[in-house]
Amino acid sequence: EQMEIVISLLMFLGGEPPVLKEHLYIQDQKMSTCLKMKRVSERSSNNARFSCAKVKATVIVDEYSGKKKITSIASLDD
Repeated sequence: EQMEIVISLLMFLGGEPPVLKEHLYIQDQKMSTCLKMKRVSERSSNNARFSCAKVKATVIVDEYSGKKKITSIASLDD
C-alpha cells in the first residue's frame, strides 16, 4: 500500500457541493482512456457527475486480479 499521484475516474453525487462517491483507478494511466470511460458513464447515468483527475491516493495491488486499485483519496489535484 503506497501513496501515489494517479489518474482516476471520479463519480460525484448530490447537491452543492457534490459528494465524491466512487473512484476508479485507470489501469493504463492515460487521460484519454479515462475520458472515454467518462463519456460511457455519463450516457448510462442521469444523476451522477463524472470527472477525470489526477489524485493523490493510496493504491494497492489486488491480490486476485493483479490490478491496481485505489483504497482512499488524500487530495484532488485540480
